[in-house]
Amino acid sequence: MTSMDRRAARHAEIERDHRLVALSLAAALRRIARETGPAGVDPEHLWQRVEGALEQSRDAYRRLNNARINLRAQRGAHFDDSQPLPAALQCYRHRGNYRGVFRSMTALGVLLRRTRGMPGDGMHDGGAADIAQSLHLRGELWTFEHAGSVHVFSQPGSASDAALAARPWPEPESCPGVPSREQKASPQHTAFVP
Repeated sequence: MTSMDRRAARHAEIERDHRLVALSLAAALRRIARETGPAGVDPEHLWQRVEGALEQSRDAYRRLNNARINLRAQRGAHFDDSQPLPAALQCYRHRGNYRGVFRSMTALGVLLRRTRGMPGDGMHDGGAADIAQSLHLRGELWTFEHAGSVHVFSQPGSASDAALAARPWPEPESCPGVPSREQKASPQHTAFVP
């Protein structure tokens, strides 16, 4: 991997975290706006709610930034992957145990909701995708969109790590572009594509 590739990978890693922090903040502000009635609005109360949402967003941003820096500094860490890490994602090896690929954040959230016993059906208010996004923001998972799918790394020892490690492997044809146990990575999976 060239220094240009490493730089592009770091930029993509940062952009992924920034995107999820921004989406989460926007969702929190929309919730506040929805819950604010047209009559009897106390500006002080509204300011406090907005400030609380901003502080939570800043905390998530700092936590993700610190984790990225600290994880990159840990050299020689051993990971217990569930599936082979595609060559195109080797630059994110430091993110934790590779737990495979999902069609979407919603699909990931549905699995985690079910395996972790979380309430809800995942069909309303984007609940399942919100679960996956929240776990990413807390640092329990790290997700990365690549080639139209969501790849998942989990923090070793976390509840999400245990849940994802226990899931059955998908059939190779259900996850195009990800090598199965028997397949070797094809040339299209060996180049980094930000």
